[in-house]
Amino acid sequence: MRTSRPSVVAGVSGSPSSQRAVEAAAREAARHGCPLHLVHAFNWLPTLTALASVNPGPAGQKLVRAAAAAAARVAPDLSVTTQLVEGSAVTGLLRKSHAAAMTVIGDGDLNSRICLPRDAVATQIVARAPCSVMVTRAAPLSDGPVLVGVNGSAASELALDFAFDAAAQRTTNLIIVHVWDSATCTEQDHALRVSALARLVAAREDRYPLAADVRVLEGEPATVLRYVAQDAGLVVVGARGRQAYGGLLGSVAQTLLHHSPAPVVIVRGLMPTMAPRPKSRPAAVVVALTS
Repeated sequence: MRTSRPSVVAGVSGSPSSQRAVEAAAREAARHGCPLHLVHAFNWLPTLTALASVNPGPAGQKLVRAAAAAAARVAPDLSVTTQLVEGSAVTGLLRKSHAAAMTVIGDGDLNSRICLPRDAVATQIVARAPCSVMVTRAAPLSDGPVLVGVNGSAASELALDFAFDAAAQRTTNLIIVHVWDSATCTEQDHALRVSALARLVAAREDRYPLAADVRVLEGEPATVLRYVAQDAGLVVVGARGRQAYGGLLGSVAQTLLHHSPAPVVIVRGLMPTMAPRPKSRPAAVVVALTS
C-alpha cells in the first residue's frame, strides 16, 4: 500500500512495553492510513568488534523482524518498514520523529519507579520530540474511555482535538476534565472558564458522533487527573501547561507519564486524517461541577 503520509514511528527494544508500543503504533497507523516505521537503536563498541557474540546486527534484525510480524498480526494490510540505527535510542528516535506523524515508545517501566528519571528514554523523547508521542505500558491495551485534561491553553485545545478523534476512532467514550483551584482562581474566572470549555466542546461534538462526559473538578490538576486516569484506556494531554518552559514537560504530563496505568499521548500535532480545528461557538453543554 503506497502512501505519501508521514509514518508512525515506533521504538523497538524487545521489552514488554516496547511490544505494546508496536501494537499500539500499528493500530494508530492503520486508523490514519499511515505507514509504520520500526526503529531499533544500538551502540556499537569498536573495541569488541572482533567478538561475534557482541555484534548487535543479527540480534537487532531479529528484534525488528519479530516486531514487524507482530504489527502485521494487528493490521495485516499495513505498510511496515524496519531500520537499525547506530547510536543511542534517544538520538535515533528523535531523528526519525522530525518527519513522523507520531512516535510511539514503551515506558521502560517508568510507572514502577519512585521518581521520574530525566535520562530515561521515554522522558527524553516525550520532552524533545517535535511530534506527538504515545508512551505505552507493559499491560495489555484497554478499550476503556479516552481521558483528556484541558486548562484553556492552546496546547490543551490541541489535545482536545486529538482526544475527540481518538475516541471516535476507537468508538469509545470521551471524558474531558478541567481542574480548578479555589485558592488561585476566583469564582468569576472559574465561571468564564466553564463557559469557554462548553463552547469548545460543543464545536467538536458537531463533527464527532459521540457525547462527551465533561467534568469540572476542584483540586490539584496532576493529582485529580492521576485519579481519573485509573479507568482510562488512553490519556491525552497537551505538551505544555499554562506556563511553557522550553524542553520541559508540564507537571501534569510528568505525573501522568509516571503514574497513569494507561498509555499516555503528549500532543504536539494532529494526525494526518484529523480535520482542522473548528471555531468555537455558543452552545448548551452539560458540565458536571464537582468539588
